[in-house]
Amino acid sequence: MMTDPNNPQNPNQPHNPQVPSAGSPYQPGYGAPGQQPGYGAPGQQGYGAPGQPGFGQQPSGQQPGYGQQPSGQQGQQPYGQQQPAQQGQQPGYGQPTGGYQAPGAAASGPGQYGAAGGQPPAWGQAPVPGAKPAKNNKMPLIIGGAVVLIVALIFGLMQLNRGNNNAGTGTPTGSATASQGTGVGAASATEVVQKYYDALAASDPDAIFALVRGDLPDRTFLTKEVMTAAVQAAPITGLQLTVQDETKYSAEVQASYTINGRTKTDKFYVSARDGAFYLSTITGRLYVKGLSPADTGLTVNGVAVPGDADSIDVFPGGYTLASTSPIYTFSKDKVVVEAVSSSSTDMFEIKVGLSDDALKDFKAATTKLVNSCKKPGSLVRDDCGIRFRQPSGDKAKPSTIACTPSGTNSINRMKPSLDTSDLSVSASLSISWTCTMKGSKGSYRGYDSLVRVYGTVAEDGTWKVTGERP
Repeated sequence: MMTDPNNPQNPNQPHNPQVPSAGSPYQPGYGAPGQQPGYGAPGQQGYGAPGQPGFGQQPSGQQPGYGQQPSGQQGQQPYGQQQPAQQGQQPGYGQPTGGYQAPGAAASGPGQYGAAGGQPPAWGQAPVPGAKPAKNNKMPLIIGGAVVLIVALIFGLMQLNRGNNNAGTGTPTGSATASQGTGVGAASATEVVQKYYDALAASDPDAIFALVRGDLPDRTFLTKEVMTAAVQAAPITGLQLTVQDETKYSAEVQASYTINGRTKTDKFYVSARDGAFYLSTITGRLYVKGLSPADTGLTVNGVAVPGDADSIDVFPGGYTLASTSPIYTFSKDKVVVEAVSSSSTDMFEIKVGLSDDALKDFKAATTKLVNSCKKPGSLVRDDCGIRFRQPSGDKAKPSTIACTPSGTNSINRMKPSLDTSDLSVSASLSISWTCTMKGSKGSYRGYDSLVRVYGTVAEDGTWKVTGERP
């Protein structure tokens, strides 16, 4: 019935490494020093990269490309001259696979269309001497047009791939409202971080978005209403900023402050573009998958969490968790995100449990099961914990079996545990059965016990409880 919420990443590891924003000269994908060059970066094989084979170039030692001479030939033959075939040379696209045949020589195999000797000339080479095309032959025009079409198609695909490679990434799972920031930034590295905390204290998300020039996170939980509640629950005080490793194009700013009664240090990596400094990371993260939001109806500060979300982006502050389901509750309903460089470790300690009403319903369903087992109607009832064999030398009549339970007060003391993989419930209890039965040769007595029950609940709140392990 439920999904399998896996353990999220180790809370002790940074959840969202900060990198310069898309506007920075050091932005990944734009040739930042020390970073992996992106599209068209010098020194990498890209589209027309200087010194590297690009579109229409042939690297040495590789297979000759479309319309190119194989590496190692003596000079470039001008158009109108025929290249001699080389021993062992793999033909390129459109090159003949056999040697040159003089006009009138007999072909060794079936002739190829449109060339003397059964072989067509390679694209970009002169026709074979002596092979005069027929008058009014439109085939070269058709072939030439097809070649142009192929080249245009290749170029178009490369441009499409370029657009895909430059598309922003990093949107959290379940996000549907991520966008590009086109903010104005700030005049210095310190100022851009100071403006961030000023906007945070004022519960002004738009002012924070204005400090970003690049990908913005999902805004579902970055509204003014959610932000206001978060800041009021866990305000930041005693802020101090220190600039570290500042250059013309980037800087690292360390922020020290107090939140949730604890001293915290956070780091911002900022980048400069067009004379302004911008933030690359503006949110922390709450990992919610372990709380099965699709089944529990999880809300954070009153906003529903998407059922398929692994995590959500939030500003530093305090958050209240709740469930819209009448069945489930959480062992803790208050969490604090203390920094943008880390997630709330409290999320990994929270357990999903049964609400008070659901617990009562579960116990009532267990009592109903025990009562149904007083007349089992069979020697074996796994759901009741009853397993008898036929008496030796006799055969008991199932309709005569009667069982008396003891220890039924253990039902009220049950403390169910919930399996987060499917939100099924199990609980220990101590029911002892004393059963009597009659056979054709006499009466018999037997004993057994029910020590654990398992329960699942339907969407309408109806419980199914059994003593048989699923």
